[in-house]
Amino acid sequence: MPTTKTPTMKTPPLKTETSQTRTTAAPPPPQAPATRRAAARGVLSTSHLTAALTMQPADATVAAAIRAGLAVGGALVVGHLSGLPGAAGFAALGALASVYVRWAPYRRRAELVGLAGLMITGSVLVASLTALAGWPAPVEMLVVSLVAAGTSLLTLAVRTGPPGPVMAIFAAGAAVAGDPSLADVGVRTGATLGGAVLAWLVCMSGYVLRPSEPAALAVRRALRSEPLDPVRLSQAREVLADDLSHRRTAPAARDLALLLAEVESGESASVTVDSHLAVPERRTLLDVARATVRSGEVTVPVLRIGAGALVASLAALALGWGHPAWAAVGAAAALQGRHVHTNTPRALQRAVGTAVGALLAWPLLEAHLGFWAVVAVVVALQVVTELLVLRNYAVAMLVITPMALLMTSLGAPADGSLALDRALTTVLGAAVGVLMTVVVHDRWEQAPGH
Repeated sequence: MPTTKTPTMKTPPLKTETSQTRTTAAPPPPQAPATRRAAARGVLSTSHLTAALTMQPADATVAAAIRAGLAVGGALVVGHLSGLPGAAGFAALGALASVYVRWAPYRRRAELVGLAGLMITGSVLVASLTALAGWPAPVEMLVVSLVAAGTSLLTLAVRTGPPGPVMAIFAAGAAVAGDPSLADVGVRTGATLGGAVLAWLVCMSGYVLRPSEPAALAVRRALRSEPLDPVRLSQAREVLADDLSHRRTAPAARDLALLLAEVESGESASVTVDSHLAVPERRTLLDVARATVRSGEVTVPVLRIGAGALVASLAALALGWGHPAWAAVGAAAALQGRHVHTNTPRALQRAVGTAVGALLAWPLLEAHLGFWAVVAVVVALQVVTELLVLRNYAVAMLVITPMALLMTSLGAPADGSLALDRALTTVLGAAVGVLMTVVVHDRWEQAPGH
């Protein structure tokens, strides 16, 4: 194998908010009461409705959608064939680790899917032990909220992006329900881990035949825009850095890096001069997590998601609604952004999309479909979800909601009332998410001009 020296980045990396940029560039923080009043007024802006209804462009979604469908469908089938009660549903929860990667190169993909699988499995274990202990419902909701805070810290630290902690919180909400025995806890945890392993195998299967395809896709996406998009250029270099550090993918990554340098500079890059590659050093997930945590930028989001999940779930519990943990999921999903101008449209999308999606799910639940019919519908909805979720979250919720409810129905008989619980708790969670955005924030979460 030829020795390839990875040079220092010549162009600026993808812009992220760091402690340094906040120290040197951020204006003095506004007074808290005035800031909260501005944030509260921002909630009422009509621009949020426009943002919520806008369809965004998205590319390269088909492969990710097929991977997710295969992983979830395969987990359902394997769990069902095991003959263990509840195994199919929890195996499908573990398989949702497949949705955490879209364009990642295979080394990073292996890390991210593995980490997501362990995160979801750990959430199921902790919540199942809580149910086994027979603690009061408010304590169970506290545990779910602690899971929300812990998994949000993890996903923010390593920068997984959406869906962030949502899948782990959903899994914890499913596991905290019922009255499991110790053997049931083992089945749930083992099935979830098995589903995560299957998701890892599905997501890594492309490495066998086309190990450099993610890097080639990243370069194509970077060169597609005119003028060149600096964000996509930076993302492509990050992917190339990953592939240059691996023996099998290094030769192709070197060619792609030279192509990127040639197009950007307009000059022919020598294949013998490494400085033309302009690729940064590869950072492991641990490196990313250390830098992110040291910056301090995760502290407020983690506290806000944990508090929001607790407030929403306790409120749903006090109102006597079924599945109060779903309110925690709704709050966490609405709090994926940093300020009111991103969280409010997302909350609107989740609330409206879930309400309409629950209406669509109602006849499916009332039909009491057999297992194989449920599998077919869930796999189809999972694929459609991955095709839509980057384009418009509200439209994606139209299919996410029936899929989630059908997966829930695998664990226990269900009817249309399950859809009503989902709609009510999600709307409540979204409202709490917006409220937490107004109440809990700091200066580096403010939008320009606010």
